[in-house]
Amino acid sequence: MSDAATREICVDNLDDPRLRPYRNLRERTLRGESIFVAEGALVVERLLRSRFGVESILTTRKETGLGDCLSLVPADVPIYRVDERAAANELVGFEFHQGILAVGKREPSTSFLAGLDATFGGGNGGNGGNNGNGETASNEGAGSGTRFLSRRGGAFVVLPDATKPDNLGLAFRCAAALGAEAVVLGERCCDPFSRRALRVSMGGVLQTPIFRAEKLLDEIAEARRRGGVRFFATVLNDEAVSLPELDAWPERTAFVFGNEYSGLTQDFVDACDRSVMIPMRPDVDSLNLGVSVGVFLYEFNRSRSRRAPNG
Repeated sequence: MSDAATREICVDNLDDPRLRPYRNLRERTLRGESIFVAEGALVVERLLRSRFGVESILTTRKETGLGDCLSLVPADVPIYRVDERAAANELVGFEFHQGILAVGKREPSTSFLAGLDATFGGGNGGNGGNNGNGETASNEGAGSGTRFLSRRGGAFVVLPDATKPDNLGLAFRCAAALGAEAVVLGERCCDPFSRRALRVSMGGVLQTPIFRAEKLLDEIAEARRRGGVRFFATVLNDEAVSLPELDAWPERTAFVFGNEYSGLTQDFVDACDRSVMIPMRPDVDSLNLGVSVGVFLYEFNRSRSRRAPNG
């Protein structure tokens, strides 16, 4: 890393083509583009520490207190400074109160089944293996995140239709904090790399392996057959077992979460091995998606730690 201050570039013209990735972010989803935008010092720092590449950094000439973050910027990544926050607001299209933005490079998506093969080193055609550091080596070209998977036995978080960036971001924040093996996104999920989802996740999207499913119901069935994964439908009904009653989780566990509005559809409930619920007061019908993810992962980890051998 070089001294960031010696390579900062002051840009006076907001029409400068070098600033194009930051223009009118409020009106752009960036889904389908090869980039994403991280906002705020904490998320930018986690981007700089992550597996994702960085194209550039944007801040204002008056912005201070970013030394620790900027010190992580690789020597070949430009740091652009524009004059006055008002000018930055005009460029990006919203109140630029976080003080720093960064353009990250998206990676190719990893499919759910390819991710399972890379995680466990088996299945049809999977040749991932442990690299000696507690991580799973990926197949060459396997896509985003596979070479960073651990064998710590964390649970999978499966989200068929998380359609709100805030909810998805909080789910990723809990998944990162509580050591989920990966987050599996169904075909109806919103973009985890949207600016809002990234910000709410506090960079958790950048820390957690992501698998994408094209036909999630079919892939759940294949994962049960191929990888021996056991799926638990998280629901709130009389047929579900109470979460505290389960204290012997399978080695390969996946929790499937619906959204707050409609919950899991019956076809997903039927696709799972078992239904489980968080015991709640009868006059409350749901929890926020991210809160539910946190409760299930915490209880899963607590149960695992109780059953782990001493020493």
